[in-house]
Amino acid sequence: MENLFGKLTNVISSYSNVILMGHTHPDLDAFGSCLGMSVILNSMKMDNYIFIDRNNPEHDSTIKQSIPLVPNFNYIDETNYKKIIDDNSLLIILDTHLQERLEYPKILDEIKNVIVIDHHIKRPTYIKDTELFYIDSTLSSVVELVVNYAKYLEVDIPPIVSTIMLTGMEIDTNGFNIKITEKAFEAAALLVGYGADSVLKLNLLKETKKDFLRKADFIKSSYIFKKKYAICLLPLSISSQSELAEISDSLLGLEDIEASFTIGQLDSKTVGISARSLGNVDVCEIMQQLGGGGHMTIAACQVENTTMKALEKKLKSYLD
Repeated sequence: MENLFGKLTNVISSYSNVILMGHTHPDLDAFGSCLGMSVILNSMKMDNYIFIDRNNPEHDSTIKQSIPLVPNFNYIDETNYKKIIDDNSLLIILDTHLQERLEYPKILDEIKNVIVIDHHIKRPTYIKDTELFYIDSTLSSVVELVVNYAKYLEVDIPPIVSTIMLTGMEIDTNGFNIKITEKAFEAAALLVGYGADSVLKLNLLKETKKDFLRKADFIKSSYIFKKKYAICLLPLSISSQSELAEISDSLLGLEDIEASFTIGQLDSKTVGISARSLGNVDVCEIMQQLGGGGHMTIAACQVENTTMKALEKKLKSYLD
């Protein structure tokens, strides 16, 4: 990995400023990775900006709680980014490698110098013609890579940023239960060493009673298919990708369940599935059949111009 970090440093130093961007409906792995990378870039005296719509009402509760904790970063969005970019700007994409999944996909029409860093299984529609393209699907999260980059450069990450990053790792690994390796625990230990606050982490992960009961109702309405798959079809209202993921995480804890699938309406034209597995079922392969991807134990898909019932039928057909 030191070769990667050396090359990454050399590429970054060739540009005048850096834009950091995660995926749409960001989670704390995407946001935490942007924060950690911003800290690293600050240590290099490199102008950098995090591209995120901080006022988006569709952000999940962890993002809404985290953003006010880190106000001193340079944030931009689609209303003002054009004042920042020029021909010598570099875009670093974190936690996705697909243009359609970007926080602002159109930015690739204006910034041609791109680095991609991700931990999802590579899909055929990946972003091409990059300065550096790195995917490692064995990583627990992109946070794991960023914290090791900070260690390589001997950069200390502030406690509040370390806390957000550690929370991102915990979410992406379902409480350090899935996709965990020795290196992932070492990265988590580094974040604790930087001062990550376990109490604040727990507060970031808390949910309201209303959200808890809403999720409980969804779980109650789920059903078992083929004696080992838990499937939950959410009501006809807009849900977030993180809500789907949380329900699938909970369903995976049910007795005899080897894989779980939660289907919900993400917006007026997009239906999503969040899939989880204990390892005996390759949910990435299943999601790839439906146009998505991910990892063997954590995967998802987003399908436009369909209905939840139609996608549920395709899923069950493939499971058959």
